[in-house]
Amino acid sequence: MTVAKRKEALELRKTMKPLVEKRRRARINDSLDHLKNLVLPLTGRDKTRYSKLEKADILEMTVRFLSEIPPTNAKNATESYREGYKACLQRVSALLPKTSLDQGACQRVQDFVQQSMSSSVTPTCLNCCAQSSRTLPQIQQKLLSLKSSFSSRLEIQPGPQPANVGMWRPW
Repeated sequence: MTVAKRKEALELRKTMKPLVEKRRRARINDSLDHLKNLVLPLTGRDKTRYSKLEKADILEMTVRFLSEIPPTNAKNATESYREGYKACLQRVSALLPKTSLDQGACQRVQDFVQQSMSSSVTPTCLNCCAQSSRTLPQIQQKLLSLKSSFSSRLEIQPGPQPANVGMWRPW
């Protein structure tokens, strides 16, 4: 009987292996296609010109793009946000001429980028991040005190007991 089960399991593996491999390859191809659609616009290349790229080309282009991104140091949240915001503005400024926006829209975006890059203006979320990082310990302390207060009330005031609690039933 066990020999028959082993044989059946072996047959099942033989039929399932090609199907599993086909799904795996489809996932890889879908991911590479998605990666191509993400990386091409970021590198300033036209999707229509690069519709048929080899898998290795997509991976090399992605590695090259990621290598060009400057490394980040571990800094506080506020400083990290400010640097990311400025890097994003610089990227928008660099990619703006390659877009199909009309001149008026390009000029408005460029003016916003220039105004945002000036040191006197700080991003509105920056204030929010700085404030929340200062108040987080206070919020955590308040939650802990509420939790301990709630726990002590549960110990002092037990809830109503059902009428049949403590009754012994002989079945």
